[in-house]
Order: sequence, then structure tokens, then C-alpha cells
Amino acid sequence: MKSKSFFLYLAAFLVLLIPSPGRFVYGFTLMIELFFLTTLGTLVLILIKKLKLVELKTVLLLFSLIVITVIFRQIFILLYPEVVLTLGFIIYLPAISTFLICFLSERQEFETKQLIIENIIRAVIFFVFGTLFFLFRDVVGYGTITFFGKHHQIVEKVIFNSEQIGIFSFLASVPGALLLSALITFLHLTVRKKFKIISNYLQQ
Repeated sequence: MKSKSFFLYLAAFLVLLIPSPGRFVYGFTLMIELFFLTTLGTLVLILIKKLKLVELKTVLLLFSLIVITVIFRQIFILLYPEVVLTLGFIIYLPAISTFLICFLSERQEFETKQLIIENIIRAVIFFVFGTLFFLFRDVVGYGTITFFGKHHQIVEKVIFNSEQIGIFSFLASVPGALLLSALITFLHLTVRKKFKIISNYLQQ
């Protein structure tokens, strides 16, 4: 993945995560959804190419992603209705986001096997990154870890006393997620710039 391309995807990916509540269980649900959308969306894209419907690619891909999202939502609402109801419209954001459409379409000239491998690898990278993003917000912002429990309930593991968190609870809010996203983007740009300087120096 090219550095410039990765930066654009990182920025779009972070914007996608910001509206979600700062609890790990909700973020993890979105990451599962995004992974399934990426995997199944790749298969849909391959089918579109096989049927030679490239002219209708964007429309068919968007329609397929929305259908997959609706099915995912219906399955999840049977398992953990509280999660789905809390996420509300946010659960549809990955399907209609520019991030996912561009993500899937960028390497459509690749061979089928290579396209599947590339997209799954990138999906895993963003899955891990998004999971850590929400885990950090939950632990630092609330002092807890929330996850799926028995009997369709959400369980909460207390890590810190809420009174000890203080100002860090800001990170669990939407403005806090915005600030955290800006810091991650800045860190990415700084590290990339340093690596570029080192690379240029070594090539001299």
C-alpha cells in the first residue's frame, strides 16, 4: 500500500470511527462489520468483473454493501439488540462511505487471487487498528473494557476507578475522538517524514 494512499485511507477511516460511542464493544462490532463488508465486497467486485458489468460497478457495489449491512444488522439484533440500537444509523456508515467504495475499487485491475489477498490483508490491518483505537478510548476514557456477554447482554470489566480517570474521560467523547484522530494522523505524518529522510540519506 503506497504511503500517500495509506494516509488518505487512514484519514477517511478515522472519520468513519469518530461518531461511534467510545465503548469497545460498539467499536469491535463496527470492525467486524467492516471486515465482512470488505471481504464480501471484494467477492461482489470480482463477480461484477466476471459478468462484465464494470459500467455499473459503483451502483452495484453500493447496493450490495447496503444489502450485506442490512443482513448483518438483522443477525446482530438477534444476538445483541442493545449494541445495534445504540449504534443506530452509525451501523450503515461503513456501507455508504467513500472509504469503503474507494478501498475496494482501487486495485480492481489485479488478478482475482491477488485482489482477494491484498484486500484481506488491508482489511486485517484496519481491523486491528480500529480495535486498538476503541480499546484505548474505552480503557482510558471510562476505565473499563466492554464486550459481548451471555444472554445477549453487554459485560463491563472495570480496570480503573472512574474517579481516577478525570480529564481522560474526554477521550471517550466525540470531540475527544476527533482530537485522538488528529494526533494519530499527525503521528503518522511525522513518522512517515522521518522514514523518508532516513531513506533519502541512505540512498546518497
